[in-house]
Amino acid sequence: MFVTSDFPSENPRIQTRNYPYTSTLPYIRMNIFGFNKKQEYSAKDILKQLDKCAEDYTFPMLDNGYVYPIHSKLSAYRDEKSWALIIEVIGFNYRGGGHNGISNCLHVFGNCIDTKPGTDNANFIYLTDNSSDFPTFDEEYEESLNPKAKSIKLRGKSIEIIHKREFYLNKGIELEEEDKIFVWEFLRGLEPEYNNDFVATEKEIRERIPANLPKIMELTEWNHPDCADSELPSKNETFKQIAKVLETGKTEFYKPTKKPNNHWKNWPDGGTL
Repeated sequence: MFVTSDFPSENPRIQTRNYPYTSTLPYIRMNIFGFNKKQEYSAKDILKQLDKCAEDYTFPMLDNGYVYPIHSKLSAYRDEKSWALIIEVIGFNYRGGGHNGISNCLHVFGNCIDTKPGTDNANFIYLTDNSSDFPTFDEEYEESLNPKAKSIKLRGKSIEIIHKREFYLNKGIELEEEDKIFVWEFLRGLEPEYNNDFVATEKEIRERIPANLPKIMELTEWNHPDCADSELPSKNETFKQIAKVLETGKTEFYKPTKKPNNHWKNWPDGGTL
């Protein structure tokens, strides 16, 4: 015969729950109030999309053989449900020629965009036009400055065209020909003074991503993967860290140790095909 207490709390009871009895209330509260919500996306998801675009040639290739690189910018946006990443590459595509070759190509990625990730024709922003005096470029090939042109319109604003070779040489721009200044050399001479006119406006950005999606990061210098040499974003320190920032919302995960390389001087093969 076994004697048991008259008080149930003193009797052993079989544990049938699949979580510790002592943590029941906190566990229930976390789920009721949404503290334990599942993340809508992961760093792995982000890198998978970027890699797919790199394989499809819609991720920025800074040494694109058809485009002379001028300037670039990276912006990241997130909340708990959505993420977006926009990489702007300003350059001169000699196949377009003249003003049709000068553009800001926006590469748009994310899980909240209306277009296919990467870039398409709708993501090219054309930046320049002739002023009222003379055509900006030579009329035959439209790849060098017209010696008679005194100004050019950039985003609708008229700015001076500088023909003095010393101006470009003092900026570290090596001029390829003795008797002309090529379009890409002229555009590189506008850096950094006109970088804000090169990049997309807030309106142009929000036409491509949700208006209420907060920006978490903006970079004008970073270490970019060498896509022409088959380096994928998922193997690149910069984009692995950015993916983690987007996943967590914590910018402290971006701690680059690699030297920035997105400046045009680091991609001499761009535009040389």
